[in-house]
Amino acid sequence: MKNFFHSMKLILNRMKTKVSFAVGADRLNKEFLQFSGMHLMYLLATSITMVFVNTLLMRVAADPNTIALKYNMVHFVFVGLSMTWAAMFMKKFNNKVIIVIGVSLSMLTYLLTFIFMENLDQVYAIVAMVHGIATGFYWIIYFDSLLIYSNDDTRDLAMSFLGIFAGIISLVMPLVSGAAIQNLPGFLGYYVVFGICFAIATYAVYLVTKLPVVAPTGGKTKFRLLLKNIYTKKVWFFVIHMDFFKGIREGAFSFFLNVLLFKIVQSEGLVGLNTTLVGVTSMISCIVAGKIMRPNNRMKLMLLGTTILTSLACILFFQLNTITILMLSIANSFLGFFVVNPTTTTMYTVLELVPNANELKTELISTSECYKNFGRILGVLLIMVLPQTNFYYVLSLVILTVTQYVTVLFAKITLKSAKNYAVVKENSEC
Repeated sequence: MKNFFHSMKLILNRMKTKVSFAVGADRLNKEFLQFSGMHLMYLLATSITMVFVNTLLMRVAADPNTIALKYNMVHFVFVGLSMTWAAMFMKKFNNKVIIVIGVSLSMLTYLLTFIFMENLDQVYAIVAMVHGIATGFYWIIYFDSLLIYSNDDTRDLAMSFLGIFAGIISLVMPLVSGAAIQNLPGFLGYYVVFGICFAIATYAVYLVTKLPVVAPTGGKTKFRLLLKNIYTKKVWFFVIHMDFFKGIREGAFSFFLNVLLFKIVQSEGLVGLNTTLVGVTSMISCIVAGKIMRPNNRMKLMLLGTTILTSLACILFFQLNTITILMLSIANSFLGFFVVNPTTTTMYTVLELVPNANELKTELISTSECYKNFGRILGVLLIMVLPQTNFYYVLSLVILTVTQYVTVLFAKITLKSAKNYAVVKENSEC
């Protein structure tokens, strides 16, 4: 086990060095790079969860048409709830405690899958709940760390840097995992894959101990004040509801294209290949975004990405098969970065420019995730309530993509409102 950890550390350091020079990561600070190393191990441990837990459920369930949708809906509910709980924990405990809770619960997800492998559909709600809480606790620290270790000038680069690592992981893990699951007899492939992920998650916990400590913020949470601001002040209303509309598309697209593909071909290997192709595309997208995306063109790129994705989704009305699903998955991976990430940088701009906003940082991050997960749940519900036919599957994907025009509009209004605060501040100082 010690040799395994040492090998993983060497691989991690080599990858970090090569990618750092390729994308200009020398502009990023040491603390961010240290955090990115731990984050890479977390992604290695969890990158296949959403993909192959869904396929496993569809293998064992009596009703494979809706089980993945039900699992993901429960998962999104508890991601939102756990963000609120994690925000409360952040007032009392340092960042390491919160991350360990998140990673440890991810390990528990795999353990439950091991125990109930062939009857997973009977306990899907429990597994989805644990997985959701794990996700919420980990990702609230991720968003907080991104804010702490970057500024508006380097944030696009920082997100691209992490996105490239996520792409590299997607090149290997899903393809190898899918091949193992498909070629090993029975459920042996699932046992092997989830066992390896459990071991990597153990190493991620070790790396957490090496991170610099970020002290708890202290005091009490101010959710009541934040909610008051949301429904009385323009900038707060739009920054929160921007994430709600973002979630409507993002949640379903994070898993449903793979579910559609599995419905057609019943092959974990092809699902793994699709996820690998998505990873390659995502990595290219992050490199391109790191080179061209700047604060002054984020909204234009976001609008362009939404328009292209909507047009491509409409093509599925004419032909829904393996090739067209793969094409949409690849396009969604490349353009998704331009559609999704500007909302995150917009929220950080609010925290930096709006007076006293940083005092509500933890509450804003957790509440925006709650609203985002409300949107994700709504998107999944739309697919569930429509007839389970190819036409309505495509119609739901098109509707979900069109909602992103509202996200773009709300992001523009949020930015304009936040910048108005900065102008007022400058004038008052003059």
